[in-house]
Amino acid sequence: MRARLGRIAAWVVTATTLGWLFWKTPVSDVWSALSHAAPWTLPVLLAAAALVYVADAFAMWKTFGWFCAKLPFRDVLVVRGATYLLAVINYSIGQGAIAYFIHRARGVPVMRGVATVLLIMGTNLLALLLLVTVGLSLPGTHPAGLAPVVGFVWTGLAVYVTLVAARPRWLASCPIFDVLLLAGLGGHLKAMLVRLPHVAALMAVELLALCGFGVALPWGVALGAMPVVLLVSALPISVQGLGTTQAAVVLFFSSYVPPSAGNPHAVVLGAGLTSQTATLLFQVATGFICLRSQAARGLSSIPGA
Repeated sequence: MRARLGRIAAWVVTATTLGWLFWKTPVSDVWSALSHAAPWTLPVLLAAAALVYVADAFAMWKTFGWFCAKLPFRDVLVVRGATYLLAVINYSIGQGAIAYFIHRARGVPVMRGVATVLLIMGTNLLALLLLVTVGLSLPGTHPAGLAPVVGFVWTGLAVYVTLVAARPRWLASCPIFDVLLLAGLGGHLKAMLVRLPHVAALMAVELLALCGFGVALPWGVALGAMPVVLLVSALPISVQGLGTTQAAVVLFFSSYVPPSAGNPHAVVLGAGLTSQTATLLFQVATGFICLRSQAARGLSSIPGA
């Protein structure tokens, strides 16, 4: 019942956010922006989505090999592709399917696989935080109110680092924190470093979409705000980040649209919808292909999938 309510809430958030965006921005303006996008935009975005896929699978392969179980890179590539499709249906199932595969392929306890997935998600956020901090250190205009938020997150990270270093008994006794504590600070750093190419590829998708619509961002703005957009897109509060991601893109980047491009909100909204559409098309196609492979066989039998 709770899971069903969560899915309904995600659809409500998506519909409400998209409704608000198109209420503020005429559909005709968005369509005009789409028709004036560079002809290379969609094929380049599909190629960039493929790069995201490979970088994501590589980081996952290395992290699972260090802290959970060693697997052939080809298997991780196939399973990651299959879980993209499952995540379109349900985000939690997509993440849980990875731990299920590790359990089925290597006999690793499911809880240890889940803990490794949590480590991957945490280092993904850490990589985003690092890029935001670098962006704020560069000269130029930065989104208002971003610096205090980043400072607050660094404070929370300091508390987390203290707990990992101290390894208190009450925390070590919980199986879900086993991998996080055993990884230590050095393990977190390694996992974050192999995750950086994936985050950079995700940023490239959004930046290429904006370039295709005639929007060029200063480096400080791109590094300072784009990781925040990626963080918003990863929050499981809407369906695949649809609506909330476009709202963040419009909020941060509309002021950088050149006057000759037309309605700034329409241009940026069109770019955001195009990048998400290209990514979704690639993930669905890849997911269908990978689910037919022997390595991913059985993932579709997970309850709820």
